[in-house]
Amino acid sequence: MDQQSTTHINLIRHGETDWNVEHRYQGSTDIPLNDLGRKQVKWLADSMRDESWDVIYSSPSMRAFDTARAVAAAIGIEEDAIIRDRRLMERGYGEAEGLTLPEREAKWPEGEWPGLESWEEVAERTMKTLHSAVQDNPGKRILIICHGGVINAILATLSEGEIGTGKTVIDNTSRTTLDVTGNLWTIGDVNNIDHLESLAAVD
Repeated sequence: MDQQSTTHINLIRHGETDWNVEHRYQGSTDIPLNDLGRKQVKWLADSMRDESWDVIYSSPSMRAFDTARAVAAAIGIEEDAIIRDRRLMERGYGEAEGLTLPEREAKWPEGEWPGLESWEEVAERTMKTLHSAVQDNPGKRILIICHGGVINAILATLSEGEIGTGKTVIDNTSRTTLDVTGNLWTIGDVNNIDHLESLAAVD
């Protein structure tokens, strides 16, 4: 890769689901967008129509992929060209998936439960995807549509814990920007939801 070329990455969280509203652990469970989630995705896609992006990576979970499909249609990328990568799936919550926090705490008060994926594992697999995406698309503009936990794990890794997991809120359909030049990763906007605030008001 040309050490002087800058690769631009936009991390986008999927639209809202019913389990988001109910504050249930979602993880790898394949929950669809709800009515508001579909509106959020429409507002996101509409706000991106004049933007130019080269490639889209997506978690295969339907809430993420349906978000990716809408964005792809808006910016002129074929649905078949979306790269689905399982390493972009949300943190696995094991047997706690589908439970609320109070339900989980009542069942496993010690804070550990079967099947829980560690944040270190999430960060490792997602950073592998980012590095391979940059290696395969040097100097290009890359969209990565995934999950809040995944984005926070990336931010925590790149900021060495200053932001990200446990510290940063990632809203549905928010946008977070990264630039990569050589081995230097730079974090730009985090959790940008301008499209929700502007387009929701006139929809």
